[in-house]
Order: sequence, then C-alpha cells, then structure tokens
Amino acid sequence: MSTIGIIGAGSIGLLIASYLSEQHEVTVYTRQTEDRDVRIIRDGTASQPVEVRPLDQFESQDLVFVTTKSYDIKSVIPYLMTETAPVLFLQNGMGHVTQVEQVPHALFGIVEHGAMRTGKYEVRHTGVGRIRYGQAFLPMLEDGPLQFEHVENIQSVMLTKLFMNAVINPLTAYHRITNGQLLEEPYASKAHALFEELRHVFPQHDISYAEIEQVMQRTGLNRSSMLQDIEQGRRTEIDPIVGYVLERAVTPTPLLTFYFEQITSQEKRGDSM
Repeated sequence: MSTIGIIGAGSIGLLIASYLSEQHEVTVYTRQTEDRDVRIIRDGTASQPVEVRPLDQFESQDLVFVTTKSYDIKSVIPYLMTETAPVLFLQNGMGHVTQVEQVPHALFGIVEHGAMRTGKYEVRHTGVGRIRYGQAFLPMLEDGPLQFEHVENIQSVMLTKLFMNAVINPLTAYHRITNGQLLEEPYASKAHALFEELRHVFPQHDISYAEIEQVMQRTGLNRSSMLQDIEQGRRTEIDPIVGYVLERAVTPTPLLTFYFEQITSQEKRGDSM
C-alpha cells in the first residue's frame, strides 16, 4: 500500500481518489476544508475512507497527483518544491508545462476518462478510458480500473489531446452544443477549419481529423468541460488550450483567434445559460 496525495477535489481528483482508495492510503488536499475523513460517492457507491486536508497541511507522499485547473497551478507549486516523490500533473492544454519545470520529479499525464462532479464529494464516472503518463514509470498504478498506461513520448500524446481540446471545447462552449453536434452542419465545417489552422501551427504532428471525429462520436452526448464552465459562470481553460496555440502561431489563425476572444469575453462578463 502506498500513500497518495491528490491536490484538487474537482471531478477528476474525486474520481481518482475514489478508485485508488481501494488499494492505497489517499489524502485529498483542497484550499479550505472543515472535513477530515470522508467517503467519496462514485456512481452511488461509497469509497473507502479518504482523508481531506487543507493544502497548507500538505505532507510528503509516495506519489502526488495535481488535478487542479491549469490556472491554479501557480498557487500549488510552492507546496511541491521540496517534494521528493513523483508529482503527476493532469491538466488540459499545455500552458502548464513550462510553469512546473522547477518542480522536482514533475511528470505529465492525460486523462481520457469522463467524470462529472455531482456534489461536494460525489462524482459520476461518465466515460471509461485510460490515463496515459510519461517520464518515470509508476508501479503502484498498475492493475486498476483507471487503466494507467506509461508511454514513451508523452509530449506527442499531449499535443494530440491539445488538438482535440482546441477543436471541441471552444466550439461547444461558444455555440452551447454537445460534442456530438459537431458532426453536423454548420458546426462540422467550423470544426474542420479549426483543425486545419492547428495543422498549420504544428505541421509536424501526426494526427488526422478522423481521430477527432471519433472522439466526437464516442463522447457525443457529453457537454465539454469548457461548456460546463461557461454555463456555471466559472473561469475556463481557454488560455492554456487555445492561448497556447496562438502563442506559437506564425501564420494567421482567424478562427482560433475569434473563439479565443469570444470565450475570454464571456468569462469577463460572467455569461451563463
């Protein structure tokens, strides 16, 4: 049994904590909490006991997950500067990669599960996938329902996920539609045009539009995380996703720029459904 710390109690943090508590001693760290020992409710079933602590009581673990939004990474880094264990960052986009270079033993991963937080310590596992990660191999994550998979080139995997997020998230958030509706006109043409702009920014990356269409089909009824953020008046991850792309563009990207500006504007106004 290993000790595992999870920084962040959003949908992904709760999902991981609920599963890993079956085999490990899990502590969830949040900004402020009056709780101590909880059982996370996943799909109506209670997990094994999980300790919950405020982040300022962070203690060294055998493994640490950081599941906060990308824009919260900066405030988390000071707690990790003396951590000797691997720290696995699981954020959307790639804007956080350079931010955490100073963190010892920082690893990166991509979550391909669907999850929705339905209460303070309640989560619904909406789509079964895997979690791919790179750099160091983590033996304590073998053999589990979350299907952790170590890969040699995590940067390529992250870039593929960036393509998918940069096409699906802004369109669904701006037009208030499900992922599957991107397969229909007029949204299908817009999605393909966004993909082509991304190809011009990252011409060497090996990805086809068919791969993104497969994600749209597989998650057809899902409402993207960016859409949910807009609907609930929360800050989105438009900057670490599309902003990251725009910073690297050397040719015009009118559609990406349009959706970046529109989502950013909605954030400032606090628009919601």
